[in-house]
Amino acid sequence: MTFMDKIKVGIIGCGGIASSTHVPNYLKLPDVSVVACADIDVSRARDFAKKFNIPAFYGDYRDMLDKESLDAVSVCTPNVAHKEPSIAAMKAGAHVLVEKPMAASLKDAVEMWETSKKTNRILIVGFQTRFSPSIVMLKDIVASGELGSVYYARSLHLRRWGIPPSPTFIDAKLSGGGALLDIGCYAVDTAMYVLGFPEPKTVTGVTYAKFGKNKKYAEMGCWGSKWKPEDFQVEDMAIGFIRFENGLSMIVETSWASYISSSGVFNVVLLGDEGGAQMDPPEIYRGLELEELKKRAYGPLNLAAKPIDHFPNVDIYYMRIANFVESIKLGKPLFSPADEGIIVQAILDAIYKSANLGREVEVEKPWRS
Repeated sequence: MTFMDKIKVGIIGCGGIASSTHVPNYLKLPDVSVVACADIDVSRARDFAKKFNIPAFYGDYRDMLDKESLDAVSVCTPNVAHKEPSIAAMKAGAHVLVEKPMAASLKDAVEMWETSKKTNRILIVGFQTRFSPSIVMLKDIVASGELGSVYYARSLHLRRWGIPPSPTFIDAKLSGGGALLDIGCYAVDTAMYVLGFPEPKTVTGVTYAKFGKNKKYAEMGCWGSKWKPEDFQVEDMAIGFIRFENGLSMIVETSWASYISSSGVFNVVLLGDEGGAQMDPPEIYRGLELEELKKRAYGPLNLAAKPIDHFPNVDIYYMRIANFVESIKLGKPLFSPADEGIIVQAILDAIYKSANLGREVEVEKPWRS
């Protein structure tokens, strides 16, 4: 395969996520060439290009899109800057892998989704967690019917202490939100994915900022950096209760900081009328067989756990890039398509809206119009 035959990729946003998970994995694929990068800080783009031996760099992504003939683009900008470069890239003919969350708001996400349809370009939201073997297992269990009708789910992504100190995360003008948008999006997407994306109906949400605005914790800092309490403009914890059209209900909990018993929790718990299951530790809970139950006085509450002992090691970040590239070749998204991304975004928006209003709200459903 020659250079001209390769899928030409451009990078928009030359920060840590592009440097650690996007470009290194593109470089592992023989049929891909990263030909250009762009960042609002042109010196960062220059250093990024030098580090990865990228032929061209730009201080404006629009110049890159005008001058380079790109097949694909990774959008690795702050949340509030996902919409414009994604739309511009698709209009320029490139397929797009946008970092999670899809956007800073449902309105932005819908514009991106509509552009994808109009331009016939693939738009994938970078939820690499979908490739985690435990999540794949949980989805397969639900699809098999082993749990019966799943009526309740609980999805958690909690940190004991993990407030990202960068303005990209704590400045609302850049992030659009705090823990909910940053890691809560994983909690929502993972649960929705394993459940087959049931249609959400209403949401009740609450948010807290108990640590980020506290001078003691701000001066303590996190991951080697401190921040000023007055600069912390987002939530450090969010909780949502979601009702679905099919009768299912779900609780979502997420935090950057909370006094939990471990350094972090990422788990989905499912309850069905024939069994239960969870992601971490991966277990399935089933009642004893009917004939066995007849022999026991304590009946169906005697539950048996079926633990999963071992999963293969999978580089989910590599899988994300490899599947994006394969999606381009096949002409269809192989994971996390935009039409699922807007449902996740609608739930996130509804949690914020409910928290602000102090009451239950209906989930907006632009996919119905």
